[in-house]
Amino acid sequence: MTAPWTIHRPEFLRLAGLLDPAAPVASVLLTWDAGEWGFAVEDVAEILSDRHTPLLRTDRAAVLELAAAFGVSAKAASALRWCPDLEADDEWWQEIEGSPRASAVEGELSLEIAPGHALHGIELTPWLECGACDDVLVRLDDENVRTGRARYRVAVVHLAWSRQPEPPPWPSTVVFDRALDALDRLESCFRGALEADAPVAD
Repeated sequence: MTAPWTIHRPEFLRLAGLLDPAAPVASVLLTWDAGEWGFAVEDVAEILSDRHTPLLRTDRAAVLELAAAFGVSAKAASALRWCPDLEADDEWWQEIEGSPRASAVEGELSLEIAPGHALHGIELTPWLECGACDDVLVRLDDENVRTGRARYRVAVVHLAWSRQPEPPPWPSTVVFDRALDALDRLESCFRGALEADAPVAD
């Protein structure tokens, strides 16, 4: 009987080839060849996730199939939620960090968030933007987080685009301790918008 890691190695190598630059590819191959197959598959999913790598549905399914073979389905599925679907007509979030759009969002945040708001005085990094509304997902990069004295947190902020200070608690803001909970919020918003636009059956 052929060992499962032998059967799955060609597909693992193909999926590792989706990673770029080459250094992480070398690290996941070393993990695989050391017999840590589940960890290697997790690493592939996490690197794809960290880079928000857009995936074809066949590639996403292949990663999940490989994860199932080595008992790491839940971790891989959670990680791949951060990878956009290359074949989707509408993506329910867009990564904006480091883009001109992020600069515009950052400028609007600085205008709208007034003293007394929960986020006033905190350094905010625009990260993702909802595809259906004016919600943005921002990282709270304050000094306590950078020095390890506080947990990493994110917030979903609904901007008014008023170009002026808003009376607290506006712009409406929900702070999350887990980034995946914030991602749930963006996803539910987008799904709600799709349902609202769906034609009503006679």
